[in-house]
Amino acid sequence: MIIIIKNRKLINIFITLVLIAGVLVVLTNHQSKQVQTGRDNNITVNVKSFNATADDRIDDTHQIQKAIDHVDTKGGGTVSFSQGVYLIDSLKSINLRDKITLKFEEGTTLKTLPNNAESYEILRIHNVKNVSILGDVTLLGEREEHKGKTGEWGIGISIRGSENVYIKNNTIQNFWGDGIYIGSTEQQNYSKNITIEKPIIKNNRRQGISVISAINLKIIDPVITNTNGTPPASGIDFEPNHPSEFLQGIKIINPTTEKNEGYGILFALSGFAGSNHPVSIEIHKTKQIRDNIGTFIPGHLKGHIKMNEEYVLKNPK
Repeated sequence: MIIIIKNRKLINIFITLVLIAGVLVVLTNHQSKQVQTGRDNNITVNVKSFNATADDRIDDTHQIQKAIDHVDTKGGGTVSFSQGVYLIDSLKSINLRDKITLKFEEGTTLKTLPNNAESYEILRIHNVKNVSILGDVTLLGEREEHKGKTGEWGIGISIRGSENVYIKNNTIQNFWGDGIYIGSTEQQNYSKNITIEKPIIKNNRRQGISVISAINLKIIDPVITNTNGTPPASGIDFEPNHPSEFLQGIKIINPTTEKNEGYGILFALSGFAGSNHPVSIEIHKTKQIRDNIGTFIPGHLKGHIKMNEEYVLKNPK
């Protein structure tokens, strides 16, 4: 339908109404996008704003979790930590959410309160995406003060069923079990796109790093020393629990291992027997591996394991 308007005033009114309608459409679309995304991913809060006290006297777990959950309601962002010692109840854990960055000032420590549990995690990254842990923070376990005698799963950083995780410049020491654990959950039987850069991991009881199920994992310049107390007591242990899990697209670059009670690098792949998932692990620049290499690989396992230019496993079929 064509509308012909001869009166100039009516024409001006008509044009004004058209412009107003256009502005309303733009605003409506913008508001609609705000409802859909709902959020601002650039928010930054300091845990002190939520009454966390870096004084090595008060349990800060609840306050830190409140800061993380607040940022989560805004669609993600950064939770920052001022220098000091924060006490953590690792039976509750610090639970990461999607799109959360933890950023630490140099000289910050997250210290595990003593417990008698067989398993715990100080930082729990389970079933989440787009998480970063940045800064010269020390994650300090309680193996010297542990109140129990059983179990071996007290962990510094637990990454399970998660994607797009970046960790840099953390020191992880004195845990009842592993420094870092990378594996699966019931929701997702692998972790994917994980980068861990320049970790210092020392004096943990069971493992430096356990790699249970991972796709596209890169560990750069790790220094792992003095793992001791209970087997396997190794620096980096590749040890899937089930044939359905994954060890694919894994690169370890310039690792340093020394004085680990078990092995510097351990391929304990008996749990992969009968798996249809090919293995692909490459370890580059191995001169600083000062411990033994352990290889326990079932026959007919598909894929490749390569250390520098030497193949530990080469089976393309």
